[in-house]
Amino acid sequence: MNENKREESAVKHSSVKKQNFVQANKFLLLGSILLCFGGFALGYIVGHKQGLTVVGYDADAQQLVDVIQKQKDTLAELNKNFNLTIQERDLALGNTTSLTHALTENKADLSISQTQSQIYRNLLRQRGGVGLMVQNLAVRPLPENAFEYQLDLLQVSPNQRKANGSVELRLIRGDEILVVPMQNSRFNFENFERLTGRWTIPNGFVPQYIEVRINGGMNEIRRFNWLKGKEIDNPARFATDIPQAEAKTQ
Repeated sequence: MNENKREESAVKHSSVKKQNFVQANKFLLLGSILLCFGGFALGYIVGHKQGLTVVGYDADAQQLVDVIQKQKDTLAELNKNFNLTIQERDLALGNTTSLTHALTENKADLSISQTQSQIYRNLLRQRGGVGLMVQNLAVRPLPENAFEYQLDLLQVSPNQRKANGSVELRLIRGDEILVVPMQNSRFNFENFERLTGRWTIPNGFVPQYIEVRINGGMNEIRRFNWLKGKEIDNPARFATDIPQAEAKTQ
């Protein structure tokens, strides 16, 4: 009996001690619980932010890769254009060299021709010279019944006097005469002059002859047969801009 009472008294005493321990340390236990929950929350937040940072880094890295690729493409295009420019430059330099060489040769040939012409003129002057004359007449057909003339006049005067006067071109068919409108019918030269121009012939009129009349220090009339050759495909002017031959009044 006494032993039972002692055991009950020991149990009651142990329970009172446990209650006193819990009450004495309840704030410490509460702090520990809060600290656990706080650590868990802090770990979650930090991990979440690190996850967002990794995602943002991946996006920035991809954007950087795209920018670098665009720059590479642009650089490749610039290199291509640069190489083409260098090739064009080299080709232009090569053409310039060829043209310069050809120009030098032409200048040399021209100088030789001028020297020979001067020698011939001096010889002709010593032999009395050559009076004003038609050296050459060329007529080239163009589209739309238009024509181009090229008239070369020549003289070699013993006293180197200039030839001056006027020239007239006529188209003749039987008794019909048409006067060719010349862009410049006046001449004034010492040795040589070329007169050029264009005109149109009325439809249905086919000349038999083309006549050159020179009026200067001496008068000369030259008549040539009319022979129509092949038309020139690409004339430099339109036929509507070319004057038409007019009938000559007797």
